[in-house]
Amino acid sequence: MKIPRSIAAVSLLLTFVALGGIAGAAPITGIVNISGSAGVNATSVDFFGNALSGCSTAGVGVDGCFLINVPLSGSFVGLTPGTVGGTIKDLQGPPISGNISLPAFMSFTNGVFFDLTRVVPGGAPNCAGVNGSAANATCTPVINGQVSPFVLTNSSDGSNASVFFNVQLLGYTGTLGTGSTFYVGAFNTPSAGKNIAGILADIANGLTVSAAYSANFAPGSNIPEPDTRALFGIGLAAILVGALRRKSSRT
Repeated sequence: MKIPRSIAAVSLLLTFVALGGIAGAAPITGIVNISGSAGVNATSVDFFGNALSGCSTAGVGVDGCFLINVPLSGSFVGLTPGTVGGTIKDLQGPPISGNISLPAFMSFTNGVFFDLTRVVPGGAPNCAGVNGSAANATCTPVINGQVSPFVLTNSSDGSNASVFFNVQLLGYTGTLGTGSTFYVGAFNTPSAGKNIAGILADIANGLTVSAAYSANFAPGSNIPEPDTRALFGIGLAAILVGALRRKSSRT
């Protein structure tokens, strides 16, 4: 028995939409490294770029910029090392750790976007129980009852500290709805210019600790892509057509 034209049209439309999702999916690949400057206080991370790049103005809510570094691969090979590679939005809290949705957290000049989905809470011991002037001491500050994302580590002589934190992102071109790739990023400040005790004192007094940083981004664990949902849509269309065929044959 013939399938009514309206049923066939619905089936064709569902299949076309699903296949269109596959063709238009725009996840990204590869790794990228950047550098810039940032200021950290109790409630925010202010990214303000690099004086040599022309976008070093500090101020929470003002997008900063970053320089491109090597190595680069995949979707990032067209970027030029040593030049401005895009803009980065500030983290404004509290909180500044946990599940934080920030669309277009990073926008690259080649059309790649990173949407922030999570700032990973630091996993070191609470700084409240650590000697902030001790050599090689490491800890995570708890600020206003919130576990911060930072892991602070003193140098071998206890005079200076590095600052480290991780983020999770979705990388894509075009729009997020056309496909994305799960990425992890690691920000690192090798020298804060003071030790843990000095950093904690500044934060407690409402001051901002400013320093240069570098960061690297690479694909992480896989997450469901629109391609999978599109194939699922094709399957649903096939099931619908089969059910309508059986119904038509009975009538």
